[in-house]
Amino acid sequence: MRFRGSSSSSRSYQKSEGESLKEHPLRDLKKNTELLILIEFSKAPSVRFKEVAEALNITIQAVSQYVGAMKREGLLRERSGSYRPTRKGMQILQEHYSELKTVVDSTLRRISVIDKCVAIAGEDIKKGDSVGLLMEDGMLLAYPDEKSSSKGVALEAASEGDDVLVGELEGIVDLELGKLLILEVPSEFDGGSKRADVNRAKEEIDSMSPGMVAAGDTVGAALLMKAVGEMFTVHAPVESSMSALSKGVDVVFCGTKDSVDSIQTAISGLRKDTGYQIVWKSFRL
Repeated sequence: MRFRGSSSSSRSYQKSEGESLKEHPLRDLKKNTELLILIEFSKAPSVRFKEVAEALNITIQAVSQYVGAMKREGLLRERSGSYRPTRKGMQILQEHYSELKTVVDSTLRRISVIDKCVAIAGEDIKKGDSVGLLMEDGMLLAYPDEKSSSKGVALEAASEGDDVLVGELEGIVDLELGKLLILEVPSEFDGGSKRADVNRAKEEIDSMSPGMVAAGDTVGAALLMKAVGEMFTVHAPVESSMSALSKGVDVVFCGTKDSVDSIQTAISGLRKDTGYQIVWKSFRL
């Protein structure tokens, strides 16, 4: 068993910039032009090539060439001099713009401008103090005159331990992602927690000393109760685990194969969307 992922840095970019953009939906100009033409014909089947060309700022000849190719590909059909998108064309149109929406939403989340935040005062802070922002044990802390990759100005006075509003933010918080331990339990049809190695689970959890323990499902909760001696509820376990990991908290996630597959999919999605790679290990009990 080894932790998977990069052990040297939480910000691991495995693909070069060119590779990561190669299949980006905005890069395929031909496909995008075809889809824009489909949209024009879906709005008005009797629209003329000249009107399509003017709407897309391309030549009439280009529209004609695209339409001919799209008819051969089964994306457009002609009837009485009018063109309509086929079922295949509409399906491709929907799939492309759904993918594009996902990419755009993800990009907007990453580049959204935040000019204020709330942190915990690591020391007494006076209003107007320049503060450095650090992530410690999953909490954002502010320290007066602290050197940090992210800094701001205290908008109010706060005593140590108080929440404090910070504005005029600059930079990005230097963040170490948490590590993840995944414990896969036999399904309920294969004996569930009754067939699992509880002692092994306890040893692994104790050796990691996680900041958070999450039950992916009822079987996982039963195993964790035996190993940790506490009651666990199952509520948004994947989302909660990913949120904790993104804040630098080490997490133990326990569940059957379906739940384990869900969190592994979330890990892959985070890497694909942001380049961040969570370090994790997994074994079956």
